[in-house]
Amino acid sequence: MSLCHPDKGNVSCGACCGLFNLKLTTKEYKTLLLERTAEFKQTVDFEVRHSFPIYRKERETKESQISKKDDMTYNCPFLGYVDDTKQRIGCMIHPIYTGDPKSQNFSFYGTSICQAYDCKTKEGALADLWENLFVEIAKDSIEYSFLSADHIFTNAVEKFFSHQQMNTEDMFHHYRLELVALFRIRLLTSSVKNFTSFEINYDAFLSLEDVESYFNSELGSEWWDWKLEWEKKNPNRGEISGF
Repeated sequence: MSLCHPDKGNVSCGACCGLFNLKLTTKEYKTLLLERTAEFKQTVDFEVRHSFPIYRKERETKESQISKKDDMTYNCPFLGYVDDTKQRIGCMIHPIYTGDPKSQNFSFYGTSICQAYDCKTKEGALADLWENLFVEIAKDSIEYSFLSADHIFTNAVEKFFSHQQMNTEDMFHHYRLELVALFRIRLLTSSVKNFTSFEINYDAFLSLEDVESYFNSELGSEWWDWKLEWEKKNPNRGEISGF
């Protein structure tokens, strides 16, 4: 398994399918996914190829009425629940379910793109460690998707520690509670974002000041509250980092 579908927990990520481009609440995302899944099972027969485009057209028509954050971002209607408990989300026409290696050609992006794509967090050196942390934090697949797709924020966290001469792998062990607290704060602001996982990071975070400026813009006063608690627990870090 992978960051997309972790071995542990009952969560998975579907951000790259454009889910968060739709202006919905967490409850509405879940309702939409349930509707897609139910309609898919009623409409699609893996042995009847024309049932795939019928489903896609019907869902695209229905979902065209939902407000979007970006008109250029596609939200794939083949993203739905892929387990019996309706907790894990994923591609309902993935070959693992259809038995057809080319079944994702019925989607907008097609098999070659869907199967070849790896997001920044997944391809990162610390992917396994982030996966374990996000599984621990997320209470459902919506939150897990928000966390996993937010690769710019994740990169900024790594830079925050590295600029203080700290081993980024150690932060998952020695500062796990602080990380959990920071990402829980992040989840409060995630709902307004259109996370797809293929956002471009234009900031290399070359200095600690760059990182702090980013966190301030993303989290506001919550960032300074978190930093204050961090400094209380790590009073000597300023001597190294220039805090």
